[in-house]
Amino acid sequence: MRLIKKVFSGLFILLMLSVPLFAQALTKPLLVPWPQKVTLNTGVFVPKRVIELVYKDNQKETKSLIETFAKDLSESGYIVSDSRKKTSPGKSYIILDLTDDKAFAEEEYVLKVDADITITAGSATGLFWGTRTVLQLLSGGAGSSVSKLDIEDKPMLEYRGLLIDNARSFHSLKFHLKTIKQMSYYKMNKYQVHFSDHESYTLPSDKFPDLPTKGRHFTKEEVRQLQEFAEKYHVQIVPEIDVPGHSRALTSGMPELNCTDVEGAGKLCIGKESTYKILKELFSEVMEMFPGEYWHLGADEVHYPDLDACGCNECKARMRNKNFNSGIELYQSFINDMHAFVKKNNRQMLVWEGFDPASEPEINKEIIVCPFDIKHKGKMPADYMNNGYRILNTSWTPLYIADGIYMTTPEVIARWSPYMFGAGRSPNPYAYWKKFKPTSLIIGAQVCSWAIGEEAEEGLIFGTGQGFPDYGRPAPRLQIVAERVWTGSSTSYNDLLERVGEAYWD
Repeated sequence: MRLIKKVFSGLFILLMLSVPLFAQALTKPLLVPWPQKVTLNTGVFVPKRVIELVYKDNQKETKSLIETFAKDLSESGYIVSDSRKKTSPGKSYIILDLTDDKAFAEEEYVLKVDADITITAGSATGLFWGTRTVLQLLSGGAGSSVSKLDIEDKPMLEYRGLLIDNARSFHSLKFHLKTIKQMSYYKMNKYQVHFSDHESYTLPSDKFPDLPTKGRHFTKEEVRQLQEFAEKYHVQIVPEIDVPGHSRALTSGMPELNCTDVEGAGKLCIGKESTYKILKELFSEVMEMFPGEYWHLGADEVHYPDLDACGCNECKARMRNKNFNSGIELYQSFINDMHAFVKKNNRQMLVWEGFDPASEPEINKEIIVCPFDIKHKGKMPADYMNNGYRILNTSWTPLYIADGIYMTTPEVIARWSPYMFGAGRSPNPYAYWKKFKPTSLIIGAQVCSWAIGEEAEEGLIFGTGQGFPDYGRPAPRLQIVAERVWTGSSTSYNDLLERVGEAYWD
């Protein structure tokens, strides 16, 4: 009897000791965005300080990726090398498998944490996103255990963006590089830079040397570094040269772009044929700097008078030549002409909301529209979608970071989905909301940070830097958006806030 009691006592003690280990084995990792499918397995992986990255062959697509991944791991305290096979038992191994399996989507990856870590993907981009997940898993450093698990992951939406206003508040190259690296950590893949506005034109120009604003523009070498860095982190730079409005910097550098009736109005003369020639030369120069897939024309918040009220001889002549009576027709014709040029250069064009989808001439349906103020009658997201236009969600709420009245708190963003468009301002962020069923016409969403100095911007976007009283409270806003565009609404509001380290704001 005593023997039986001892056996049961021993089993009970063993069971109690195993509970913490079992719980540890099934600890949910703090991943953002949360992957589409995660299976937690029994046991833990404990990374050694020395990590070897193993790749199956010397594929060109993985060379830059391995270098970037090794550098990022080393910043977490690991000693990293790479080889084509395992070399010794005293290391941890991360196996990078770029497969030719056509079943993988472009950004899809599979990740397994067991005795080793294995990332499998059908593209370098998919493999790269897998490395971002591994960086989060191993962020605790050597000796910090990670649950063994299996992940199958790919994004819900293809366009996952962040905009920085470089024209109203010039940002250093160092800021842009850091921001690109931070956003890629959360699998955000489009970085729109507002390079021009009334305040400044912030790119170099060989063709138009008087155009760059003195003391507020990049050098050609800085642009090269910016583009190369973005490529390493699988982020596409989307340049925005805002025309025909928001153009005082352009007309200051090139006065010939002004209308004849007024100078300094902040809009281009779109009646002159020379304006189109200059823009095409300028755009070609910028396209050489940033050879990405997308081009943003701006094209919002500008008005051209009707024929009978127009004082510009060139605009009037062009309107008569095209049988236009209204300034809207001239403006929408300009957008189509620019689109034809952009498309010829193999770019996908975006514009801000501004044109009337019911007006003539009809704006080309290939253009992607970015609605931001859903209170504009006749320019609602539904009006564009009902007319066949694709939409990038850039709505005021919760995607604008502009000043205190636009600033959205984490719990509002966590309750949002990319199919919701808002325009409420604090303290009533839900004052104006439009919700849609999931549709392929909504291609993604973009956080838009406007007219903010870089000293405050990191805190307002990522919650990792200081805030600034005139703008708003620091918070991990982009992280929450990143999950909603990657994973959708399958994760709960509370779970998401906990993983980004936020509690409910009063």
